[in-house]
Amino acid sequence: MDANYYQSWTIEIAKNFKNELPILGLGLCEESGEVARILKRYCRNDRYLEKSEIEEITKSMKGELGDVLYFVAFLASKFNLSLEELMLGNMHKLEQRMCNGTLLDH
Repeated sequence: MDANYYQSWTIEIAKNFKNELPILGLGLCEESGEVARILKRYCRNDRYLEKSEIEEITKSMKGELGDVLYFVAFLASKFNLSLEELMLGNMHKLEQRMCNGTLLDH
């Protein structure tokens, strides 16, 4: 799937939202919290995970990361930013950190 197509789609399905920026910001926070909850559940058990547990966590993470992506794409659109632009900018920033030896400091 093309990132630009997905971003356009997010705008189309949410065209009737009122108070978009608060909804987008809070939605992103909420879904990011769901990702954190899954990670906490994964990390708190200092033991070998069963295959079924890994599959359950992976399934949950897939859904929640998809929700995060939705809010990121829609929020970016509100500021006239494309997902492609964000991805390239982030790659450049991380490459600079890698070159500076500061990638793991963040």
